[in-house]
Amino acid sequence: MESIVKWLLSPKPYVCIAAMAISMIIWFAVKRFVRKLSGNSDRKDAFASIILNVVKYSLAICCVLIILQVNGINVSSAITGLGIASVIVGLALQDGLKDIIMGVNIISENFFRVGDIVRIGDHTGRVTNLTLKSTRLINNEEGYEIRICNRNIDKVVVFNDIVYIDVPISYDEDTNLVKETFSEIIEEAKNWKEIKKIEFLGLQDYLDSSKTYRVRFSCAPTKRVDTRRKVLSLIDKTLVNKGIHIPYPQLDVHTNQK
Repeated sequence: MESIVKWLLSPKPYVCIAAMAISMIIWFAVKRFVRKLSGNSDRKDAFASIILNVVKYSLAICCVLIILQVNGINVSSAITGLGIASVIVGLALQDGLKDIIMGVNIISENFFRVGDIVRIGDHTGRVTNLTLKSTRLINNEEGYEIRICNRNIDKVVVFNDIVYIDVPISYDEDTNLVKETFSEIIEEAKNWKEIKKIEFLGLQDYLDSSKTYRVRFSCAPTKRVDTRRKVLSLIDKTLVNKGIHIPYPQLDVHTNQK
């Protein structure tokens, strides 16, 4: 009892209270500042959460060490022990740490965000969830959902709203008729609500048995597959109605007559 009274009458409890109060003041000030900078952006909000977690735990550790030092506990040995434990934990959880480091890079460098249509390796889909450890994609076209560890992400293709369609047309077809036909296709498709803009770019390439004409349109990335299929159906129907044939590979066999 005497030691408790002696401790209460000493400056130690007030230093401990001051350390906790200063830590709380710093925490709320940093939190308010970071939240103000992040705004309403999903990417910035995720990055702000990372910063706040780092600041929170750093302040908590510093506050505990100050309190221990004030009360006569040697923190040097505690810091040494903490360093050894950190090395052991780091080796045991190195894959998880790689996930977190890559997750920080993805968010800070804005590789992609929730809602984007991306291709990661052999998998394509819409990003439905992004954390420091993993990324989740859903592919409604093929009917699957996959979660990818962030450490396995080294190259990402993010699809924008532009889609190209190349249409092969026989060399025998009249060029003016082909242009008129594609003009009709464009006039009809541009009124579709899912298409922002569509245009006929003209002759794209010469192939062995056909000339390639290109159509370009833009739509929401989440609708690119369905919209592309719809445009292809319109092109096919219109070409058939106009009597324009899409060529297919043919092989001529010549034999020697003896």
